[in-house]
Amino acid sequence: MENGVRYKTVLIAGGAGYIGSHTVVELLQAGCKVIVIDNLSNAQANPEDLEELPPSLRGAKQITESDRIHFVKGDICNKQQVDEVFQKYDIDTVFDFTGRKAVKESTQFPILYYKYNMKGTMTLLKCMREHEVRNFIFSSSCTVYGAPNQDNLPVKETDPVGSCHCPYAKCKYFIECLLEDLARGEEDYWRIMIMRYFNPVGAHESGLIGEDPNGEPQNLMPKLAQIASGKCSMLNVYGEDYNTPDGTPIRDYVHVVDVAEAHKNAVQIIDSVSGIRTYNIGSGEGKSIWDMVNTFQEVCGIKIPLKVCARRPGDVPAIFCDPSKAKKELKWKLKRTHVQMCEDLWRFYRLNPFGYKSVQ
Repeated sequence: MENGVRYKTVLIAGGAGYIGSHTVVELLQAGCKVIVIDNLSNAQANPEDLEELPPSLRGAKQITESDRIHFVKGDICNKQQVDEVFQKYDIDTVFDFTGRKAVKESTQFPILYYKYNMKGTMTLLKCMREHEVRNFIFSSSCTVYGAPNQDNLPVKETDPVGSCHCPYAKCKYFIECLLEDLARGEEDYWRIMIMRYFNPVGAHESGLIGEDPNGEPQNLMPKLAQIASGKCSMLNVYGEDYNTPDGTPIRDYVHVVDVAEAHKNAVQIIDSVSGIRTYNIGSGEGKSIWDMVNTFQEVCGIKIPLKVCARRPGDVPAIFCDPSKAKKELKWKLKRTHVQMCEDLWRFYRLNPFGYKSVQ
């Protein structure tokens, strides 16, 4: 038994996605019963057999050899579908990994992001209150910090938020505001944790689950993996003239399994939480674009073709976090290095050259 986690029944909204599926593994291994609801809009699946587990959850089941996983093909914006899940299962804790997450797409289709990302979370919270479920863990983002003061790095949870540069980030910030108001209004009822991710990368060491975005990836590491595996042709590096040691932007990369373990640890203490708590989930160490490109090239043994382009509007020179609060309160220990991130990412792509389509 892991500090009261075993035998809990958790609902993971968006659990077929990248971070969600890795968290499913950690919770199953801790002895939880896991219910996943996902509309599969950002997860690979066989549309002809929607009763079957999608590939990411089949991988999670294979890793854990567990039958304590149940999948519901459903949309959390549909209150009737969500109500049915709460009626069927005695849920203890809800994780919200849902929402569209492409920064560029959000600037092109802001109404889509405001409608789906915010409505989904509000529907979950409404159903939780009606079914008297108190524990809620929300997947937020470092983008809520906007462009942090470069003289005040690393960023802390107490630093200013809300100066967001895209609808994706604004949705995360507005939901955080909603959760704060909710907790303030019923502090004795809600137990809420906000997890602000920095840059989750890598894959499970088994190679069975990893990041397989629909369409062309917008983030650095899956883009590198797809170039190395022949699915994409060129890496665009946006800016080599920043005030950083090598001229490229610095970001905080953290292994996705470390991120998943932070969520498992959160479940261990959430019953003792009152109101709301916020945590930075990152390595606490900044790595430049060239750092990550060079490390990945060394791991895979393939030269990555690239082109240096002009800066993108809104990109900041550097952002990395102080994760000491999560380490102290969640008893969370970072275990995996940047080399391991690249090794595990490349293993997933080598074993699954066409992503989850390889295992359909």
